[in-house]
Amino acid sequence: MSRIRVWWQTLRPRTLPAAVGPVLLGQVMVVPGAFSWLTAVLCIVCALALQLAVNLANDLFDGLSGVDQADRLGPTRALQAGLLSASELRAGLILTLGTAVAAGLWLIAFGHWLLWILGALAVLAVLGYSGGRRPYANLALGEVAVWFFFGPVAVLGSLLAHRSPIGYEAVLASALVGLPVAAILVVNNLRDRHTDRRAGKLTLAVRLGDRRTRILFAALILGPLLPSLPVGLPAWTWMAWTALTLAALVLILQLRFRDGTALNPLLGRTALFSLLFALWLALRFLPATG
Repeated sequence: MSRIRVWWQTLRPRTLPAAVGPVLLGQVMVVPGAFSWLTAVLCIVCALALQLAVNLANDLFDGLSGVDQADRLGPTRALQAGLLSASELRAGLILTLGTAVAAGLWLIAFGHWLLWILGALAVLAVLGYSGGRRPYANLALGEVAVWFFFGPVAVLGSLLAHRSPIGYEAVLASALVGLPVAAILVVNNLRDRHTDRRAGKLTLAVRLGDRRTRILFAALILGPLLPSLPVGLPAWTWMAWTALTLAALVLILQLRFRDGTALNPLLGRTALFSLLFALWLALRFLPATG
């Protein structure tokens, strides 16, 4: 396998739609007059770099801790498979995290002071999911963290970067958009529940068990669709909402009858659904904020 292909596989590009959607939603909710293209681009760069960094961090820390073994069911992990060394992964982590910090510092310099706190929390979240003495994945907090950073932090942080006012619609949208993103981690942890349990990694899927984890996935996918009904919008928007709802039902049915490696394709599909849902919210809430 070529080095470029190894790095591409290790960076997990299929997860990137999940990082882009919430930030795009935040950009379209900026009030007229406060929007800056430079700020918008840097918000997206920061989000993508953080997502790539967390992918590298999980590969590195799970490999070093022994969580990743030869019987791993998910996509190949570079360190466990011997495709990349720990020093190479550390260099990649420093580069991606450094890119996120550089973009974040620019945003902080011209944005709201609260971005200092959100930025620091984001960096700690990248390193703390699988790393450190007490990874928060072991505390079953992974899904909550994903919802928080891909929901309120991504959307409201985008508004703070533009120094745009935060209204009720933005708060509601930020709470909803992170839910399908958290569902991606639910799929990942459902697939890995047996190997994680054996390695002592007590994720939410390990604690909840098979049935309740699948119910949680359905709730995260379908739940946000109800508060985003296109009430008061043109009739054609009901077609878009119905199509999105049907896509959610397909994902739920696929998860219902799959397990193990058969769950791997659902990671990318759920990430794509999260992007589509973010675009739907942008359409749904843009008129209320304009």
